[in-house]
Amino acid sequence: MKRQAITILFVLLAAGMLTQCRTKNDAKIDNTAVSTPEISVQSTISNHIDSAAAEVKEVAKQVEDTLQRVPNTLQVQPQGEPHKGFVYVRSLIPDLIEDLRYFTTNNFMGERADGYEANHAILSKEAATALSKAAEELREKGYVVKIFDAYRPQRAVDHFVRWSKTDDQRNKKDYYPDLAKKSLFPQYIATKSGHTKGSTIDMTICYKDTQKEVDMGGHFDYFGPPSHPTFTGKYPGGEVTPQHKKNRLMLRELMIRHGFKPYNSEWWHFTLKNEPYPTTFFDFPVK
Repeated sequence: MKRQAITILFVLLAAGMLTQCRTKNDAKIDNTAVSTPEISVQSTISNHIDSAAAEVKEVAKQVEDTLQRVPNTLQVQPQGEPHKGFVYVRSLIPDLIEDLRYFTTNNFMGERADGYEANHAILSKEAATALSKAAEELREKGYVVKIFDAYRPQRAVDHFVRWSKTDDQRNKKDYYPDLAKKSLFPQYIATKSGHTKGSTIDMTICYKDTQKEVDMGGHFDYFGPPSHPTFTGKYPGGEVTPQHKKNRLMLRELMIRHGFKPYNSEWWHFTLKNEPYPTTFFDFPVK
């Protein structure tokens, strides 16, 4: 529904631009019919059409960027099995909100990560089943699960490592304002990731009636102490209050009850305790 609405808006904007162009052209023709040579009128029309086309192209670019950033909660469930032993999480949690940040430019790199070809969360069957039980309890409390990342291909991890060694810092302000980029590897970015084993999830919760995220006082993938579950206080760009801490610990305790291990540096990060592939790093694409 969101994608259709945005597409309709784009078409209306484009139609409006072209109509405006025709109106201007008609006015030009009326004013110059007597004194302006035919070639001048044609040139004027051509210039207006080129200008309108350029504006339409810019709108199309903005629409595409918006589609990448907006989670498609009504997307069609992909069919089949993504990989042996793995499932699409939505098949077990129909009201799941998927916002895979590495499929978009809305992440610490500012670009899509290698291996992310669709906005579909994938987990091992065991991890997805355990998460579905947590989702049932959350639903009873008025919440739904939102996923930022789940299974992550090894090629994406390799992409992170390559990026960490470049000078690109376009998203520093939003993701690591207090840290030098060179310090991100290997403290925050490593050559191997638990996500690649298929039973780790980055998530939050949203209110069931509004789909709005519960305020945790900080956003996904902010590198540094403000992302620790028990942190409180001010930091560049925000503040974690006692209520935010309470929200973080509520999620943490619920996930522990359902068989997940929390991560002390990231309030959104959980790994299934008895993960089925503890030593295997997969590399099939997310699609």
